Amino acid sequence: MFSKIKPKATILSILALIIVALVLHILPPLGLVLCLFATIPGIVLWQKSKESFGLAAVITVILTTLLGNVFVLSVMVLILVLSFIIGQLLTERTSKERILYITTTFVSIITLVAFMLLQAFNKIPSAASLTKPLKDQMHTVITSSGVEGDYKQMLEESFRQMAVQLPSYVIVTAFVLILINLLITFPILRKFKVATPIFKPLFAWQMRKSLLFMYVIVLICVMFAVQPGTFQSIVLNFEIVLSLCMYIQGLSVIHFFGKAKSMPPILTVLLMVIGTILTPLTHIVVLIGFIDLAFNLKGIIKK
Repeated sequence: MFSKIKPKATILSILALIIVALVLHILPPLGLVLCLFATIPGIVLWQKSKESFGLAAVITVILTTLLGNVFVLSVMVLILVLSFIIGQLLTERTSKERILYITTTFVSIITLVAFMLLQAFNKIPSAASLTKPLKDQMHTVITSSGVEGDYKQMLEESFRQMAVQLPSYVIVTAFVLILINLLITFPILRKFKVATPIFKPLFAWQMRKSLLFMYVIVLICVMFAVQPGTFQSIVLNFEIVLSLCMYIQGLSVIHFFGKAKSMPPILTVLLMVIGTILTPLTHIVVLIGFIDLAFNLKGIIKK
C-alpha cells in the first residue's frame, strides 16, 4: 500500500489544501473564491494514486481540525468529498453533464445532513434564528406604518416558507457552484494531463421526460398542501428543484431556437440573460421548458 504513495504529489496537495483552509479561516471571502479551485489537488492526486489521496485527505482533516473552526472544517471535508466524486467519475469517463448532476446530488445530501447535525449539536444557528433579525426589522416597519394584521400574517408566512425551503436553496446553490467549479477547473486539469470531458452545447441538453410527470404531480400537491407540516415542506422544496430543471430545459429551447433561426449569438445570449435576471420572464422560461418536455418544441422548431 505505502509503495503506491506518491510522496511529492501528496505533500504538494496537502500544502495546497492547508493554504486554502488557512485563507478560509483568516479571510473567509477570499477563501471561498479559492474553494472554487480547491478540488484540483485532490482530483489530480486521485488520478495519480488513490492511496496518496486517502493519506492527504486524512492529514488535511487532522490539520484543519487544529484550527478549531467548524465552518472551515466542514468546507474542507466537502472539498475532499467533491474531489473524490469528480475524480472517480473522470476515471469512469463519465460525461460532464452526468458529473454535474451526480456531484450536485451527493454534495446536496451531504450538506443537508451536515446542516442538520450541526444544528442538532448547536454548532450553527437554525434557519429560523438566521432570519429572525430581518423578520423583526420588517415587523417594526409594518407596525410603524400602521398596516393591518393581515399583512403581518402574510409576512410571517413568507418567512416561515423561506425557512422551510432552505433545503431546495441549498441544492440550487450547490448546482450553481459546482457548475462554476467544473467550468473553471477542467481546463486547468487538462494541463495536468487529466482527461476531462466537455459540456454539450446548451441546445443539446435534454431533461428526462419523467421529470415532467414529477413536476406536474408536485404542482398538484402544492395546490393541496395548504397546512404547514412535513408534506408541505417536501413538496415546496421539490417544486423549486424541479423548477430549476424546467428552467434549464427552457434555456436549452431558447438556444436551440437561436441556432435553428440563425440568430446572432449575442442576441441569443441576451435573451437567456434577460430570462435569468428578470423574475417574471424567468417563469416564462420555466414554462417554455415545461412545454418542450410535454410537446417537443425543439422538434416543432426544427421542422
